[in-house]
Amino acid sequence: MESQVKEIIARVLNVDIAVVTDDLSSGDIPEWDSVGNLAIISTLEQELDLEFPLEDLFDLTSVRSLIDEVNKLSDV
Repeated sequence: MESQVKEIIARVLNVDIAVVTDDLSSGDIPEWDSVGNLAIISTLEQELDLEFPLEDLFDLTSVRSLIDEVNKLSDV
């Protein structure tokens, strides 16, 4: 699941997969701004058939937080 999340992030941001490390966060690269973050979340929800809790959306601003949340929601 981790590699799939990273691939989606790289594709949405139009960056090389090597740029998408666990510690990458919004604002670290120009492509990952607030609009990019919404696009990532929307794409993850659509492609992985998930729905992120509204109250968690503002905390999902790093690769690691997105991976952890996807894993949590996938286990439910």
